[in-house]
Amino acid sequence: MQPLLLLVDLDADLVAAWCEVFAEQISEGAIDVRRGSLLDVLPEVDAVLTAGNSYGQMDGGVDRALAGYWPNVQRSVWAAIADEHHGYQPVGSASVVPTGDEACRWLIYAPTMRVPMPLTGEMDIAVHDAFWAALLAVDRAADSITRIAAPGFGTGYGRVPPRRAAQLMAAAYTMWRLPATARISQREQLLQRPI
Repeated sequence: MQPLLLLVDLDADLVAAWCEVFAEQISEGAIDVRRGSLLDVLPEVDAVLTAGNSYGQMDGGVDRALAGYWPNVQRSVWAAIADEHHGYQPVGSASVVPTGDEACRWLIYAPTMRVPMPLTGEMDIAVHDAFWAALLAVDRAADSITRIAAPGFGTGYGRVPPRRAAQLMAAAYTMWRLPATARISQREQLLQRPI
């Protein structure tokens, strides 16, 4: 059984877009959406997903808040990127790092960009790719993960509009829930679906 996904962000437009694109999953109880600070829900979850850049520099937005909350997590992200990716983590991959917290034990770091930059035009597909990689990493992390939290991906430095970010995150989530044989045929349809 897949973990409950808790989507949390301060942006009211993003929260509204999530409520629209994830309406079915919300009604099923598979997803919970809240407006607020990601830090406030950390005691409720086993893992948190976060987007960043390929060098793992956690000095802005949500990443900065998480690095302040867990003082050693920045070094853990750098170590994972060094060990698993030789110092440069590509977009579309994810690393699982321990937080040192007894409640929320894992941070899953998935870059949406090489360096902090706007994800303009077709570059916004990185939101889908990073969220997809983060969800797959949840599967690899531990059987004990029953609740995960995530903020908006690509909506800070990436400047992806809230409705588009929600659509891309929903496409990745929907594919994650599908049986493997159905994923390929659904990918393009999910990414092009208007909201």
